[in-house]
Amino acid sequence: MKLRLYNAILLRSADEPLCSGELRVDGGIIVGVGAPDKQFHADKEIDCGGNLLMSGFCNAHTHAAMSLFRGIADDLPLDKWLFDRVFPMEEHLTEEDIYWGTMLQVAEFVRSGITCFADMYFFIDAVHAAAKNANLCLALCCGSNSYSDYDIIEFLQKNYHKYSTLSDRVRYFPGLHAEYTCDEKLIADVADFAAESGAKTYIHLSETLKEVGECTVRHGGLTPPQYLHKLGFFDNGGLAAHCTYADKDDIALLKQCGVTPVINGGSNLKLASGVAPVAAMLSAGLAPALGTDGSASNNATSPFREMYLYSCLQKEALKDAAAVPAEEAIRAATETGYTALGFGGGTLRKGNFADAVLIDLAAPNMHPASDLRKNLVFSADVSNVLMTVAGGKIVYDRGRYDIGESLDDIYSQCEKRRDRLRRQAAFV
Repeated sequence: MKLRLYNAILLRSADEPLCSGELRVDGGIIVGVGAPDKQFHADKEIDCGGNLLMSGFCNAHTHAAMSLFRGIADDLPLDKWLFDRVFPMEEHLTEEDIYWGTMLQVAEFVRSGITCFADMYFFIDAVHAAAKNANLCLALCCGSNSYSDYDIIEFLQKNYHKYSTLSDRVRYFPGLHAEYTCDEKLIADVADFAAESGAKTYIHLSETLKEVGECTVRHGGLTPPQYLHKLGFFDNGGLAAHCTYADKDDIALLKQCGVTPVINGGSNLKLASGVAPVAAMLSAGLAPALGTDGSASNNATSPFREMYLYSCLQKEALKDAAAVPAEEAIRAATETGYTALGFGGGTLRKGNFADAVLIDLAAPNMHPASDLRKNLVFSADVSNVLMTVAGGKIVYDRGRYDIGESLDDIYSQCEKRRDRLRRQAAFV
């Protein structure tokens, strides 16, 4: 379908000047951006009403179906949150649970302007089915560990070959849950698979001080990034979620290896895990992406809140109000994530995916419009999202969802499954 979104203020990228104009889409791809083209005949035309049109957001780290656990593992430190609450419930998850939990998260994604996400969870066919309903870009990230009761390398081979050729809106990253849940042989085997296939890897990394300290004790003083590097895990580059306790040597190593840190400020704050050294990463030439983590630990998937925290936590940590300006937060929430995951998006440019979000500039929190970029990061929230377009498909429009399932069915299914999982995990 040919789509024309006109009468918009265009935020083409984090740095380019704002301009008035239109976005033209054909077959899910941006074919024009800026001044009108009288030669373009659209099947559907939408008046943007002078509002802000920008790239859709990329959530570069989440566990979507953990939306089922929202509100039942709160006010706990990470180790108790994970081992006492989350793991006992996860033992009972079914493929249908994953589908409906992911659908709930997909609904929240499109309401929030998220058009691309990286998911590390179970039953990936169900995750893909849910993401496909809303035409979202999806990076599937293997999160296996030494407790997994299947042949992990065979699992990686099967899924890497399947999902790497399935669609230009799907990617697959071999990887592991974390250093502390994986033995050395498993990490080395996955590193060998990545080397043979030319794939980037994905892992949780240096999320807590406890994790880093115990890793150095186990591995002769090596931090998690240093230990994984020793085993060749990042030889083709990759992504690392959290990096909360990456020191200057770790940051230099991540830069050397071509690893993108994915910052999850909201989740790390709620679990009291710490504040990632974003300013130091930027100074070293790294380009972090943004993630929300799962809804059991965040508990929201708001790119606006994550942009705010990405910038403001650094201002406080460094006692420098000029640290990590709004433009850096926008870049982390859009272009960096898309690029790190291997998708053509994150900016409004010809040839990119037609993934876009329309932001309401008429709302009180966007006035006065002194600097729209600053307002976007420091003032806006998900209520400002008017419309979300994923691959040229309008998946959210002012309260109307086109995501393959009704909200009523999603809510009913998720509440029923939540209740069952709590009973099976032996806490109510």
